Amino acid sequence: MSSDLDFSTASLSAADLAAEQGTDTSAAPTLAPHLTGFPKLPADRPARVVVVGAGGMGSWWAREVVASGVAELVGVADLVEGAPQKVIEQSGATDPSAIAAGTDGVDLALEVGADLLIDPTVPVAHHPVTVKALHAGIPVLGEKPVTENLHEAISLLAHTQLTGVPFMVSQSRRFFRQVRQLRSFVAAHGPTVLTSAFFSLFTEMEGYRRTQQHPLLRDMGIHAFDTARYIMDADPVAVTARGAQPEWSVYEHDATVTATFEMSDGSLFVYNGTWNARGLPTYWNSEWRIGAQQGSATWDGKGVPVLGTEDEAATERLQAAVDAETGEEPDQIAASLIEFVSALREGRTPMCEVHENLLSFAMVEAAVASVERGQRVEIDELLEQARLEAIAAEAHQGARELMQSWSSVREVLAAAQ
Repeated sequence: MSSDLDFSTASLSAADLAAEQGTDTSAAPTLAPHLTGFPKLPADRPARVVVVGAGGMGSWWAREVVASGVAELVGVADLVEGAPQKVIEQSGATDPSAIAAGTDGVDLALEVGADLLIDPTVPVAHHPVTVKALHAGIPVLGEKPVTENLHEAISLLAHTQLTGVPFMVSQSRRFFRQVRQLRSFVAAHGPTVLTSAFFSLFTEMEGYRRTQQHPLLRDMGIHAFDTARYIMDADPVAVTARGAQPEWSVYEHDATVTATFEMSDGSLFVYNGTWNARGLPTYWNSEWRIGAQQGSATWDGKGVPVLGTEDEAATERLQAAVDAETGEEPDQIAASLIEFVSALREGRTPMCEVHENLLSFAMVEAAVASVERGQRVEIDELLEQARLEAIAAEAHQGARELMQSWSSVREVLAAAQ
């Protein structure tokens, strides 16, 4: 379903991999890398990066780029006067004066000769910024969610195919060691039958989330949904979801939700999330429990996963192998940056490329639709509706004609893997 940082096991099937791994949970199953045909980035220098969007996430990305060994910050852009300069000053750069500032990220990237654009703007800006960058030949590493809505995300599939320019969405949870360990465990002991993620924090966020429709689903759901797809190696088929809005909530819309997804392998994934409950908080990664044919696993969202099978000796070996993995490694957006730069250097499709990411975003929008309709929603039905909306809204003739030629969005996604 996706490509990982290490392709040493790329030629193995999941069954072969499980057999070879035995009790080793260090390597998640991978598919062979798909070569993009996009010109490879030189490996003898850091990648030149422009960050567009000088808010909180923009500041975080700028700091990560400056601290990275694979990239250098050459520009920051934002429409707010003075905002890029503040991000540059707080980035930790040795010489802030050497970093350019501007109002348009794509124009700035072209001006300074950037190799890639990082886009942590607000979701409503993702589509126009990405389309402009792709047609300018600039690879894009975007923040989640891919766009503001599903039809714009489908539009970006078309623009990516038209231009051949790489576009990755940073799903930072995939880069936690524990997530990789759980995926490997499922590959060796699955298929799964029931997977659940429970998320609970009392959070009163400021800004647009106060008035955003379904803020919990749209801000946090995408993390758990994408993680579930990656761990289970399965995709969504349908969802039934319900939301709640307690009287003490500061949010104008539901920040508490439960969603049950029917997955492509016949299993179920259940998500329970809230920003409204006080006491006994979970970690931001949620608490996980995975039930599979040959074993089960739990994860508190921070520590080491707990693994179990019916064979006590095998369980001890599995747990010992997981416990032994203690070395530090990049995670979250630092690892996303490494993955994107590595893919550009190797000429391969990165993990979380937009085609591979779209179904995670579709899970969010399907859950939203289920809450609003009060009924079960099929993913393919939603994808087809969004494709038609994308065609109607598309201003670029080539992208519009390409989307019209598709028999289904699901087939386009499958063909890209």
